[in-house]
Amino acid sequence: MIVFSKALADQATVWKALRASDGCAALPPDLLRFSAQSRPVVMWNLTQRCNLACKHCYMDASQEAKAEMSLEEGVRLVDELAALRVPILIFTGGEPLLSRNFYALAFHAREVGLRTVISTNGTLITPEAARLLAEAKIRYVGVSLDSASAERHDAFRGMAGAHARALEGLRNARDAGLKTGLRITLTRDNWQDVPALLNLALEQGIPRFCLYHLVPTGRGAGIADRDVTAEQRRSVIRLLAEAAEELKGRDIEILTTDSPMDGAYLLEMLKGRGDSRQEDVRKLLCNAGGCSMGLKVANINHRGDVHPCHFMPQVVVGNVRERSFRNIWIDHPSPELLALRDIKSGLSGACGRCEYLELCGGCRQKAFYYKGDMRAEDPTCIVKSPAL
Repeated sequence: MIVFSKALADQATVWKALRASDGCAALPPDLLRFSAQSRPVVMWNLTQRCNLACKHCYMDASQEAKAEMSLEEGVRLVDELAALRVPILIFTGGEPLLSRNFYALAFHAREVGLRTVISTNGTLITPEAARLLAEAKIRYVGVSLDSASAERHDAFRGMAGAHARALEGLRNARDAGLKTGLRITLTRDNWQDVPALLNLALEQGIPRFCLYHLVPTGRGAGIADRDVTAEQRRSVIRLLAEAAEELKGRDIEILTTDSPMDGAYLLEMLKGRGDSRQEDVRKLLCNAGGCSMGLKVANINHRGDVHPCHFMPQVVVGNVRERSFRNIWIDHPSPELLALRDIKSGLSGACGRCEYLELCGGCRQKAFYYKGDMRAEDPTCIVKSPAL
């Protein structure tokens, strides 16, 4: 996660993050990525069921619920995560609001003091659902909106009317007093929509704009050829960096995720114009350490399988139905998980030689998809590689 608004428009917050200790419970969620926090943010795919059919879905979600954990198993997991004091639990899917256990688990998480957020397509957030989310003390509601055009969004999401319903869901969540965010997954079909979507967030009073990069996993592998070119990606990153500075003082936060190379490119931009902030930003990014796979981020799917990253379904390091999460992640991590945590020491190609290795390391899932080797260079790099 690269928080442009923090890095470029709020240096006091940068230094607050740099000084943060392991006991960072007081830090806002957007700064946990840059702290010394060792316990992971946990992303939990409650269900594989979804009411949409998004072309890029890394879960390959469908209309059916398959082998989901029981409510009893879910409550036990929430208790484990609370005891471990993980900083954030992200409820996702599929569509998490379709999980028969969502509200019971959300309210239980509230009772045991676990901070929770939800990642949703927004189409099911009625005023009543928004009220319940607020009562459960959900800290943040992230809603996907992949185009300013209803026609393009609906085609990408596989349902007519999805755009209108997502916007309505965002408004309902906002009006219920929930912190909300608009999220876009970047492709060649929507990269030029970014300015319009950013304006939409401003107009609607949505305080966070988050850019996701396409990762070729699940159904996303079927549209890998629709990923943006290197120059298109650079153009969007420049636009967001400029917007973060221009909108300083406005109630909006601009960030990107799933792409540590964005931070490296930001440094290249600052270096190119001789910006005095480059050293502070570099320290911030080094503290984040690049890709959080297997370290600061963990994924648990609907079957209880634990992955080092939600984009790595092929890597299973344990199952919470068989062992506790603490046992899997901390006490007795598998040799595969330990190897992934140290993967930067063995990277090859451009990533292994890169001056930004410490703060980036590329996307290992992209390396695996395009090169067949997690230690290979990330071919989608925008820092010094030519356009693909």
